[in-house]
Amino acid sequence: MTNKNSYNKIIDNWIKARNSAIVNKPVVDFADYINSEGTILDIGCGTGLPIAKYLSDRNFSITGIDQSAKMIKTAKSVGIKNSVFSTCDFFDFESDEKFNGIIAWDSLFHFPKERQEEIYSKVYRLLAPEGYFLFTHGKEEDEHFGSMFGVQFYYSCLSKNFVLDLMKKIGFDIIYSIENFIEEKDERDWVVLVKKK
Repeated sequence: MTNKNSYNKIIDNWIKARNSAIVNKPVVDFADYINSEGTILDIGCGTGLPIAKYLSDRNFSITGIDQSAKMIKTAKSVGIKNSVFSTCDFFDFESDEKFNGIIAWDSLFHFPKERQEEIYSKVYRLLAPEGYFLFTHGKEEDEHFGSMFGVQFYYSCLSKNFVLDLMKKIGFDIIYSIENFIEEKDERDWVVLVKKK
């Protein structure tokens, strides 16, 4: 509940920050791996900018989900083609459609620590055969509260090695695993691209 309310509170600052954000190279790589006109699920899509819009412009069909109603309201107002945005918790999300790609850029670290392990098997089920999953993550097991735009947020993650082992057991091939990713002013502890076998 904390993060949903917190994102609703920072919506104006978030829009300013994301509207000028770059599309990071791993997102471009992710799109390059997927067949044009494929389907993509964006977990924690926020306002749809810049990632969902970029993927839409590459002719993918986008399903974006986010817990923040204000983020989704903004995403719907942007006019991103080939997209459907819904206010939804990932663990409540169900779809008969299997996606060619799933992206979770800066969102998994908001999930409850006790449910982190569930993420990867659910993503696997939602992916089409040979589908791709791109996500950012912390390197060390952690759970803490932090601040963004002066508002409190909850963060958690499992250890890098645990997640890598788990994904391999589930049936993912690791395409790349980048620690300490830096691009212009953007930094991420860990960026991972995997493929469903």
